[in-house]
Amino acid sequence: MAKLYDPALTTNPHGPLYRVDKAIRAAQERLDAAIDAKRHHTSHNLAHQVIKEAREGLKKAEQMRLVKIRELAQ
Repeated sequence: MAKLYDPALTTNPHGPLYRVDKAIRAAQERLDAAIDAKRHHTSHNLAHQVIKEAREGLKKAEQMRLVKIRELAQ
């Protein structure tokens, strides 16, 4: 299930949050791909490592978004 963001992720390429929102979408896609790969991959240790890295990337993207929102609020 996808996480809901407040404010919602923007699709307007001219919006101030577009780049960070695009990074979040890309990180979510990497995580989904890693989870799918785990289902079909024989090396579960490698799959766990890839999933861990994908989750860390998603967390970093979400933190970047929070920082950007704070910058815009000032």
